[in-house]
Amino acid sequence: MNMFQRRSVRILVVFATISTASLSQQWNPQSTPTTQQIKGLFMINEMVGWACGDAGVLLNTVDGGQTVWNQMNLTGSDLHAITFGNDQSGVVVGDNGIIFQSNNGGATWNPVVSNTSSQLRSVDWGDVTTVWAAGRDGAVVKSMNGGMTWLAVNPPSSERFRGISAVGSDKAWVVGDNGEIWYTANGGNNWTQQFGPTNDDLHDVQFLNDLIGFACGSGSNVIYTNNAGQNWISRSTGIVVGLNGLFFLDEKTGWLVGEAGAIYSTVNGGVNWTAEQSGAVQSLNEIYFVNSKNGWTGGDVGTILHFTVPTALNESVNDQFAGSFYLVQNYPNPFNPSTNIGFYVSEPQAVVRLTVHNILGEEIQKIADRIYNGGFHLVTFNAEELPGGIYYYRLQAGQRTQTRMMTLLK
Repeated sequence: MNMFQRRSVRILVVFATISTASLSQQWNPQSTPTTQQIKGLFMINEMVGWACGDAGVLLNTVDGGQTVWNQMNLTGSDLHAITFGNDQSGVVVGDNGIIFQSNNGGATWNPVVSNTSSQLRSVDWGDVTTVWAAGRDGAVVKSMNGGMTWLAVNPPSSERFRGISAVGSDKAWVVGDNGEIWYTANGGNNWTQQFGPTNDDLHDVQFLNDLIGFACGSGSNVIYTNNAGQNWISRSTGIVVGLNGLFFLDEKTGWLVGEAGAIYSTVNGGVNWTAEQSGAVQSLNEIYFVNSKNGWTGGDVGTILHFTVPTALNESVNDQFAGSFYLVQNYPNPFNPSTNIGFYVSEPQAVVRLTVHNILGEEIQKIADRIYNGGFHLVTFNAEELPGGIYYYRLQAGQRTQTRMMTLLK
């Protein structure tokens, strides 16, 4: 084996390893009927979920977003957050103190009096009947009957609150501009200001119980507490963009989303963060996981991405490669100006066409159009002459085709 052959084998092995890893955890775009900014997202289970956003956009899926997110129209005002206490009771909040409430799983939504005219940015269920919402001008409102009636329980602040997290009927934390954090232990009757290690705006907060919580925001800040917020410490090592949303399954396992399609994950409570390839360039605003294998994030231009993990990695890879062809997600992605594309064909000799298309579906470049022997093949796509943006690459072998998305950053 000569030096070139040895180098080629090393490249294939490395790329196959990377590709196998990418198969184990992957973000894929889902189809939505809107280009409005998605700001709120909540999944009831792996199949049923909701998203909301600007211009009154309210989306619903009953198949995990696999086919399409269906749109409902409640208002022309921006909607910022949505939550469900169970599969029937839901609340969505937005501009000018708007609150809609549902008792039938979102089949119908009823406007309710919120007792505030301030923009509401965040909402969270505390227990089976208690819901909290927070927003501009230091506004915090609370419902003790599943969102049907609301009472103002404002802290002594005029800042814009962007996130709220509640534990039970009495304890809640709100975070907002200039790093403000407020805490109540008695249902909002009294509030105590807490102090973190940043004065940057805080955009989201989540408490897993009455002691352990995380918050994130602009300036690439992530902060953590294990004593109900008496002390907050930074856990932002490795984060390089502003953050908009977070979600933790437990004290160790969590995700962050932010500007320019950024997604980070941790398995040690934020001590270390790993950047994930989202394939998106749009800002991501909210994230939600129903379990470690299924998550969704929403962002600008109607973007919704779905995270999946095969139940058995080896079985999944074998199943994918068992057919006549398989197209691997390009690496790196996003890229500039070149990226590697791998594919597998099982026939001894197969005519393979590999083409690149723009977002309109128009073919703009042919990467391959010839006979390939059976096995794994790696090609390099150079996009030096193309403008930055989203592109699709398409593999065709006989009557079978497969398409994936890639992002060119310039």
